Amino acid sequence: MDLATMEIRDKIDLIRNDLPDDIENIRIRRFSFNDRPVIQFSLALPGDLENLYYWSENYITQQLERIQGVANVDIRGIRNKVLTVYLKPEVFYSSSIRIADLIDTIRNNNINISAGYVEEGSMRYATRIPGELKILEEVKNLPVSSKGLTIADVARVTYDYPVKDDFNRLDGNETVRFQIYRASNANIVDVCNTVKTTMAQIKETEPALENMTTIFYRDQSEDILNSLRDLTISGVVGGLLAVIVLLFFLRKFRTTIIIAIAIPMAMVFTFSFMYLYRAIFRADITINIISLSGLMMAVGMLVDNSVVVLENIFRLRQEKKMSPLKASIQGASEVAMAVTASTLTTLVVFISLSFMSRSGFGRFMKDFALTISLALIASLIVALSFIPLAGSRFLSGKAREKARWLVKLTSIYERIIGFTIKNWKTKLLVVGLAVAVFFTSFQILKSIEREYMPSSDEREIDISVYMPRSFTLQEMKALFQKFEELLISRKEELAIKYVSTDFGTRFMRQGRFRGSLELALEDEGPSVTEIKERLKDLLPRRAGITYEYGQRFGRHGHFGGIEVELIGLDYTKLTELAPMVIERLRTVENVEDVTSDLEGGDTQLMVEVDRQKAESSGVSSRMVAQTISSSISERPIGKFKTENREIDIILKIQGADGFSEEDLRNISLPTQSKRIPLSAVTNISYRMGSTSIRKENKKSKLIIRVNTKSEGMMAISNNVRQAMRIP
Repeated sequence: MDLATMEIRDKIDLIRNDLPDDIENIRIRRFSFNDRPVIQFSLALPGDLENLYYWSENYITQQLERIQGVANVDIRGIRNKVLTVYLKPEVFYSSSIRIADLIDTIRNNNINISAGYVEEGSMRYATRIPGELKILEEVKNLPVSSKGLTIADVARVTYDYPVKDDFNRLDGNETVRFQIYRASNANIVDVCNTVKTTMAQIKETEPALENMTTIFYRDQSEDILNSLRDLTISGVVGGLLAVIVLLFFLRKFRTTIIIAIAIPMAMVFTFSFMYLYRAIFRADITINIISLSGLMMAVGMLVDNSVVVLENIFRLRQEKKMSPLKASIQGASEVAMAVTASTLTTLVVFISLSFMSRSGFGRFMKDFALTISLALIASLIVALSFIPLAGSRFLSGKAREKARWLVKLTSIYERIIGFTIKNWKTKLLVVGLAVAVFFTSFQILKSIEREYMPSSDEREIDISVYMPRSFTLQEMKALFQKFEELLISRKEELAIKYVSTDFGTRFMRQGRFRGSLELALEDEGPSVTEIKERLKDLLPRRAGITYEYGQRFGRHGHFGGIEVELIGLDYTKLTELAPMVIERLRTVENVEDVTSDLEGGDTQLMVEVDRQKAESSGVSSRMVAQTISSSISERPIGKFKTENREIDIILKIQGADGFSEEDLRNISLPTQSKRIPLSAVTNISYRMGSTSIRKENKKSKLIIRVNTKSEGMMAISNNVRQAMRIP
C-alpha cells in the first residue's frame, strides 16, 4: 500500500504543471479505520458568532493539539473573512477595462519577492521587495486605466465574512464542530477521555467560556468500553455456565474446581502467546473487539481437553481403584494422543481463516482465527500438564459411585451404538440416514437468505428534506427552525439524544434543494421503526416538500443496497443506457429507491459557444470561458495580508441584487472594434449534471444504486443479474 501511494504521488507530480493554477492541494487518502476521527463534538456560545470563531480557532484548537496522542484537530463551521472586489456591471462594461487586466493589476501590485543579493566589501545583503497589499484603502486606490480610474470607481471592495448560504446546527444552535484524530500509536480510550477532561478544564478556567455548551457525539471510546464490558460479562457468564454443567455431570466439587481453575489459566497462556507471536513474528495482532470475541468463543473450547483428561483420570479412580498419582499419569497418557489429534483438527479449521486476510472481511477474521488458535494450543498445554498435576493432588479420598441416571444414559447410548454396528443392514441404514440428512440440510441451506453482514437496529435516523427551487434561504431557515422546535420539545417521547440539521442553497439533488435532519437516539426507548412511524405523522406537510426516511444507500435506513456499475469508454453512451437499466431494475421484486449518479447531480447552466458567430466576431471559446470564469467564479486571485493571517482576494461581477442569468447573458466581451454581450455568441440552457466524475482503469463509470425491501442480498443480487441480461 505504501508503494502504491508513492507511485500515485510521483505520477501526480509529473502532471502538476499541467493542472489549473487554482488547485492548491491534492490529497491522496488511503482508507483505514485509524483515519476516522475518534471523537467529535460541537461547541455553542451565546452572543456574537465571531467570538465563537475566535476562541475555537485561536485557543481551543491549540489546547487540543497539545494533548498527547492527538494527531490532528479538524474544525468545521468556521467562516473566515475575505476581501471581495464586486465589479459594478453598469460602470465596468461602459469602460474599456478588461477583467484579465484588472486581475493582473491586483496581482502585480501585491508582491513580496526576494531579488537577490548586494555585495559591498565584505558584507553581503539580501534584497527584498515588499509590495504586499495590507490596507483596504490600498486596494481601492489601485489605478486600473490611463484615465485615472481606480478599483473603487468600478467596483465595491469589502472586507467581511462571505454571505452564509448553508447552515449546520445542533439542537437549534449555530455550532463549530471539532473532529479529533489520534496518532497511530495512541490509545483511543485515553485520547477521548483526555479530550473531554481538557474541554471541561477550558470551560472552568476561562471566564469568557463559562456559558459554552459542549456536546460530544460519535465517541469511539464509548463503543469500545461498552463492547469490552459486554464481552467480559459474556465470558464470565459462559465460564460459570460451563462450571455448573461440569458440576452437574461430575457431581464432585473438587473436580469442578480443577476445571474452573483451568479456564483462566488457559486465558493467561493465550495472552502470553499473543505477546510472543507479536515479538517473534512482528505481527500486528492486538487485543481488540475481534480478538476478544474469538477468546470469548473459545471459552467453551478451553475446557474440552481438560474435561476429557480429567474424566479419564476420574474413571480410573472410580472403576479400577487406582491411586490419585497413578490414575493421573495413566489417565493423561491414555488420552494424550486423542486429545492432541482432536485439538489439531479443530486448529486446522480456524487457521484456514487466516488465508482470507487478503479480502476485506478476512482482515477482521485474521485476529479472530489467530486468537482461537492460540487459545486451543493453550488449552492443550493446560490439559496435559496442569490437569494431571491437580488430579494427583486434589482427587484423593473415596471415589463416589456414578449416578443411577447417568448409568442408565450410558447403557442406552451403548445399545444405540451396538445397533448401528450390528450387521451390514444396520450399517447401511445409518449411512443412508446420514446421506439423507446431508442432502436435506443442503436443500434447506439454499432457501435461507444470505447476505454479507447482518442487519442491526442502529440508533440513528437520517431524514432528507426536499424543497422546491423557488424556496428562499429565509424560508428554509424558518422551516428547519420549526423542525428543531418540534423535535427538541419531544426529546423524551422520541428518545432523541440530539438533533442535527444541515441545509442551504448549495445543497441540491434531483433539481431541488435538499436539507437533512439527523437524529441520534438514546440506547433505551422505542425502536427505530416505531420512531420513524411517529415522525411521519409528526413532521408538517407542505406543498412541494417531500421527506425521505433513511439513507438511500446505507445502514441508517435499515435497508441494504446494491450497486450496478456501468463502465465504458464513452460517458455519453453510459448516460443513454442508464434510464433503460433503471427501468429494468424497478421491475425486480423487493427493489425500491433506484437512483443513479445522474439523478443526484445539481442543475447546471450550460453555456455553449456558437463557433460560427464567435469566429465572425473575433471571439474564441477560450476567451469566453476565461471571461465567464473571471466574472462569476469565487476562486481567489491573490492574498491579502492581515495582522494574523493571509486571506483570499475574490473578484467577481455582482450588482445590487446579486448575479442572475440575465446578468450572465449581458457579460461584455471585448473585440477589436467594440464590446458585445455574451448572448450574442452563445446559447444558454439548463441540464442536470452528475454528482461526480468516476473512472476505473481509464474508463468512465456510472453507478446506479438500489435499496431493498427485504434482507438477504444473495437472492436479490441474482434477480438483478437476471434483469440486467440483454436478450
